[in-house]
Amino acid sequence: MYKFTAEELEKMDTICESQADDLKFEAPNVRVWLSRCTIEDGEPFNNKVTVEKLVDGCWTEYDVYPG
Repeated sequence: MYKFTAEELEKMDTICESQADDLKFEAPNVRVWLSRCTIEDGEPFNNKVTVEKLVDGCWTEYDVYPG
């Protein structure tokens, strides 16, 4: 599975913005988001990376890790 650091993701163009995250990478069945929020905003850690996988037609959270 794809595993990027926050530094790698920050260098990538933003494909799309959600309320608190930037979509930085998209493959046929995988999306990788980088949070713009910090622990002060309620995130579990700074530079939170969320990996989503397409399962049965629905995007499902697959992994969350500090970038």
